[in-house]
Amino acid sequence: MGCRNWIWLCLFIWMAGAAEALAFSKPTENSEIDPNLFRIDQEKFLGVRFGKDVTLITEDGGLLPFEQFPERPFILVPAYYTCDGSCFTVGGALRTLLKDVKALRIVDDYNVLFVSFDKNDTVNTIDSFRKYLGLSKEQTPGWYVTLFRDPERIQPEMARFGYKFFWSPRDKTFFHPTVILIMNGEGRVARYLNIMNATAKDIELALLEAKSNQFKPSETLDYLVSLCYSYNFKEGRYTVNIPVFIGAGSFVLGIGLLLGSLGIYRLIHRRKNTRQ
Repeated sequence: MGCRNWIWLCLFIWMAGAAEALAFSKPTENSEIDPNLFRIDQEKFLGVRFGKDVTLITEDGGLLPFEQFPERPFILVPAYYTCDGSCFTVGGALRTLLKDVKALRIVDDYNVLFVSFDKNDTVNTIDSFRKYLGLSKEQTPGWYVTLFRDPERIQPEMARFGYKFFWSPRDKTFFHPTVILIMNGEGRVARYLNIMNATAKDIELALLEAKSNQFKPSETLDYLVSLCYSYNFKEGRYTVNIPVFIGAGSFVLGIGLLLGSLGIYRLIHRRKNTRQ
């Protein structure tokens, strides 16, 4: 084979190799994460209980058996503490929204519990996470930022609530939902809220709902007002309960017609008596 032929052969092999490398390096059209992967069938998981025998680790390294957690409603926030994106967004948004929750008071009526789903999180990453969000223990009582003592419990406990997450080596980050869970005093799921769509009113209504029959006299009116709203599973938030307003309007209209009829009857009866 002549020198010129060798040159053409080498050039052909090089071009074929370059084309193959380019094909492998080109991202596929379906490389984007499908949001439906993280969708939670909320109605299926309502009432599910947080593991009774779960023990958490607090920021000071102490142990917190869940059985010793305050028996009042709480907001459960799955997160991981080295996140530089959505976890901080969720934490910051929640802190801002809770400032506008007026009917209930943190510590007295509810708490906030962060749990990490990253087995690599430590007491040090808890500390960094709290500092980033401005959650000093002294200034923000009622906020708990914790780890699972047994990392093997992470996956089954998260799956218990339908909460899905996975690590992307390429992006070096976890992909996960941006939901918070409203839990009742027994540690059972009362509501899911998408923090990116939720309002302070949504959180307040969900916490009132989670309190069940444990109302203080001063909260009775707030609870009655909450009945004017219903949870919209599609939107992941509370909307005005139209049937309640229609029913209430019909009731008021019926009472008005009844009273009006009685008034007219009495007026007619009185005129008859006067004529006689």
